[in-house]
Amino acid sequence: MTNKPSLQLPKDFEQYRTIIEETMQPVIEINTTECKTSLYESKFEGNPYFPLTMKYPTNNEGQPLKLLAQINFADVPKHLPHFPIEGILQFYIDGYDDVLGMDFDNGQNPAGFRVIFHEQIIQDESQLMQDFSFVKLQGEELYFPVEKEMALSFEESFEPLMIDDFRSNEVYAAIQQQVEEDGELEDKFYETFSGTGHKMGGYPFFTQEDPRAYGDYTDSTILLLQIDSIGNDIMWGDCGVGNFFITEADLQRKDFSNVLYNWDCH
Repeated sequence: MTNKPSLQLPKDFEQYRTIIEETMQPVIEINTTECKTSLYESKFEGNPYFPLTMKYPTNNEGQPLKLLAQINFADVPKHLPHFPIEGILQFYIDGYDDVLGMDFDNGQNPAGFRVIFHEQIIQDESQLMQDFSFVKLQGEELYFPVEKEMALSFEESFEPLMIDDFRSNEVYAAIQQQVEEDGELEDKFYETFSGTGHKMGGYPFFTQEDPRAYGDYTDSTILLLQIDSIGNDIMWGDCGVGNFFITEADLQRKDFSNVLYNWDCH
C-alpha cells in the first residue's frame, strides 16, 4: 500500500491538520474513456462478463436489470483494504424503474438492483453469454444514468473525511462551528471536502444527505463504488450521484448480498 502523502490544505484549515489527517483513507479514483470494451474489462455500461450457467438478474416483474458498472480487480491497484485482489464485481440497476431500482424505505432491498461477484473467471468465451439484446431498454420514457459505454482506468490516492459523510458532523464539529460564521470560509470548506468524482473506497458525496445517518445502515462504512454526474454522458436525475456501500465484515467475506444502494440529485 502506498504511503499516505502530505495533505494539501488551505491555510485557513491548517490549525485542524491533526484532526483532518487522522481521517485519511485510501481511495481508488476512476477515470473513464468512451470506447467499446471486451466482456472482461472494467467498464461503465456495456455488456457484462456473464457465464451461461448463471441466471441473469431481473426485477420483480422479470425484466432484466442493466449493467451499470463492472470492475475487474486484475486492473485495479492493490490499494484498498479487504477489497478483492482478483475477480469481477458487477453492479446492475433497474432501467425500467423511474427511480432506477432504489427502495427509499430499504436501501438494501435487492429487488431493483444487484451486486454480483465472480470470483473465478472463465477464460473460454464460448461459455459466456454473448447476446445481450434482450437487455436493451425500449421506449422514450425509460432512462439510464450512463448513456455510453466507457472503459475505466484507476489511480490510487488518499483522501480525508468528506463533509457529506454522516461521521463528519462529530469529527469536524469544531471546524463547522468556525466556518458557519464566515460565508466565504464555509464555501471553501465545502469545496475542499466535497467528495465528488468516480471512486472506490474513500468517502462519499451526496447532493442531499447521507442515508447511513439513520436506521440500520451505520455499519455500511465502506464506499464500494461511487459514480458521479460527470461530462455529458453520465447524469443521475438533475446532476446527482450514485453510491454503493458495504460493511467491512461483508466485504471481508466477499458477501455482496447486503449492499446499500443510494442515489440522489438536486
